[in-house]
Amino acid sequence: MKFKHTLIALAGSALLATGMAQAADNTATTSAPATRMTDRQMAQPNNAMGVERDMLVQKLRAGTNRADYERILKDNGFRVSGINEDKKDYLEYEVVKGQNSYEVQVDFKDGAKRASNVEVAPNMWRSEATERMVKDPNYQYTGAMAVDSKAKYSDRRNMKGWTNEKDRLQKALPMNLKAADYRSKIEGMGYKVTAVNDREKDYVEYEIAKGENSYEVQIDLDARTGMASKVDVTSNLWEAEATERATDKKKM
Repeated sequence: MKFKHTLIALAGSALLATGMAQAADNTATTSAPATRMTDRQMAQPNNAMGVERDMLVQKLRAGTNRADYERILKDNGFRVSGINEDKKDYLEYEVVKGQNSYEVQVDFKDGAKRASNVEVAPNMWRSEATERMVKDPNYQYTGAMAVDSKAKYSDRRNMKGWTNEKDRLQKALPMNLKAADYRSKIEGMGYKVTAVNDREKDYVEYEIAKGENSYEVQIDLDARTGMASKVDVTSNLWEAEATERATDKKKM
């Protein structure tokens, strides 16, 4: 499986040697071509993915019956890459547009045909078809798309466990340590550092993985002392290839 976790290994296969600072980390830094955003960039106000997501929510909320939602997706250039759930009170799609993947979550109250609530979230747990569509714009899913009977890729179902672990990680990583100390703590908790996305005097960014989950650890450093002034554990939607290989999502 993934969390996926989600967003996406668009880093490509190339790894760049980045000098003495990265060598000290003993992990190659993942290259970041224009096609691969970092999660920190994605979180910035008015980022392209956020704008696209907000637009899609507004379009979907204009639907007047259950059949409208898939049509609206297609009319706006989104490809349905998975159906995680299709029940009387809940419909959940995985969709892809370009190199972005989202989870569309549609709630129905009392079996109504028109949705009572529509949400569009970044897609962290992705089906195989979603992964292939993200990487290959020419990939076409053949045959009828079946509903995932176990909802194993549903972000809504998987989020609670992922969030609990994220909170545990966050609490275990206090301020005022050096970058190497955080790596030791992370590895001591059973995680593998699978990529170093950035390594500067004032900032370090790790991708970490254990089991089916991956996270991004963002560490702001005091450039003078090398001590951390801020540590954030976040979703890892754009996964490096090494992160994908380290998680269990391919084995589900």
